[in-house]
Amino acid sequence: MPWPEMLSKDVSHLMSNLMKGSGRKRILCYPHYPSRGATIYRIAKELGIELSNKPTGKFDLVIYWEYATERKEWDLLEGFTTLQVINLQSRNIGKDYLDHQMRKAFGYSTQVDPQNYDGKVVKKSIQNAVHDGMFVEAPFEKEVGFIYQRLVDSSVSESEVMDMRIPVMNKFIPHLYRAYRSSNERFVNVPPRVELETNVDAMISPEEKNNLFKLCDSMGLDYVEFDVLRDCIDDRIYVVDANNTPQGPPKNLSDAEKRQSIESYARCFKQQFLS
Repeated sequence: MPWPEMLSKDVSHLMSNLMKGSGRKRILCYPHYPSRGATIYRIAKELGIELSNKPTGKFDLVIYWEYATERKEWDLLEGFTTLQVINLQSRNIGKDYLDHQMRKAFGYSTQVDPQNYDGKVVKKSIQNAVHDGMFVEAPFEKEVGFIYQRLVDSSVSESEVMDMRIPVMNKFIPHLYRAYRSSNERFVNVPPRVELETNVDAMISPEEKNNLFKLCDSMGLDYVEFDVLRDCIDDRIYVVDANNTPQGPPKNLSDAEKRQSIESYARCFKQQFLS
């Protein structure tokens, strides 16, 4: 991040906290400073918390915030022995690694061998945030750097598919989002329609919650947002992406629901990590 942007963020948070009075909390986000679109940036602003990626001074909490699929910069954070370091053990969110851990947590997964599969499969880069998913007819030879997954039919009508973005904070789900896309544009990055869902139990069962929490444990995730599909054929959920530096709320959420979700994020974060 350019230093003028980091400086402006530091000053903005500092001034906001000074106006809220003394006793403000400080969070170290290391090694990278969260972008303005990051949920933690918006949570901190809502709670009047100062964020910094400079590991000096006193902090109330530390978050391992590295924008990378396979992380490498955790050494310094292992020295914080008296503070919780959120996501310290989250070292890999590659789609192949996620799928492997999902099989351990759920007992099933999405990955198929395209050399021994007959039919349509989804081909994606194993790297996070690439958004290069496509349909390919198998069988064919595998390529290094890609994952091949069975087609999860998340249709909710003849023209739309729906996926869920599910935030998890310390094994608690404050809310989730329903993201709708055209059946003909399943891989578009920004869904044209998004809705906030505060009744989490209406969307996922207790067993599915527990499996998501098992997945968090196996991937070292204290704070994450999962992208989840529910197959309309077998009615099972499939986790297709894990975001340990989540951005949000989603772009096409209504202004009222954005405000509501930020308040929900902040309330949950305070309860789970700062109480």
